Amino acid sequence: MFSKSIVLSDAFLDMPATARCLYFTLNMYGDDDGFVNSPKAIMRQCGSSDDDMKILIAKKYLIPFESGIIVIKDWRINNYLRSDRYQQTKYTEEKSRLSIEKNGSYRLIDEGLEKIETLEKSETEQIVTEDIEISDVKKIELEYLRNYKSLYISGVLVRENPIINWAVARKLIRENIDKLGFDLVLNAIQISINNEFCIKKGYSLTTILSTGVMSELVNSKESLSEHEEGKKEKQYEKLLKLHPSECPDCKEVLVDTSGVKTSWMCPKCRSEWFLRKGTWEREYDSS
Repeated sequence: MFSKSIVLSDAFLDMPATARCLYFTLNMYGDDDGFVNSPKAIMRQCGSSDDDMKILIAKKYLIPFESGIIVIKDWRINNYLRSDRYQQTKYTEEKSRLSIEKNGSYRLIDEGLEKIETLEKSETEQIVTEDIEISDVKKIELEYLRNYKSLYISGVLVRENPIINWAVARKLIRENIDKLGFDLVLNAIQISINNEFCIKKGYSLTTILSTGVMSELVNSKESLSEHEEGKKEKQYEKLLKLHPSECPDCKEVLVDTSGVKTSWMCPKCRSEWFLRKGTWEREYDSS
């Protein structure tokens, strides 16, 4: 049932007893391919904690999927079933994402794709300098990764790094931006952190970007209200830039008396312009 090379190794024995207990219990509940569809229930049953699950994942004893299913990495080393007794797992989609190493252990095929740390480093290098332009696609990616990290830190997500096929994800991002516009897509990603369906699906980027989910996020009340606020802010900023530059009577250059470009005054005739209800109104000095 268990290989001594694994359960008697220093790496395994260095883990807390509760993590080791969880590993043994998960092995008892695995199907014939080592998949477990209720790891959290089993975790509670044997008195282990989220930290124990995270340790097993970090130490690569378990491989988690966005669906909530996990597979025991060294299942084929720990177990051997005769072909006449073997029943293939129901979780064929997850199994299709695995390859089998020479020693019999599982490996995630897309394990070599970009990790969250790489993009966080890229985010730091690019955002700290305002002169560097970040593409719209990259902005969407970074917003998603911020959300994912926040959900992981808060304990909502088990896996520390998201599993993403970036080629597919970036294609979907571009398609959504072309269809909906950058602002709506960014806003949808921002509010997806509170969407129960997205979280239930492991907060997968491709799930969020799918047509049905994106439509739901874009048309939600939260999205519409935030989008309207954003439009108002942009309109206001545009109006500020359209302030009068000189007095039509004196031809003098106007002076910004507010410090934030909401009121301007002619230094000669003392007339002033104020931004009110979306238009610039002129008032004269009555003194």
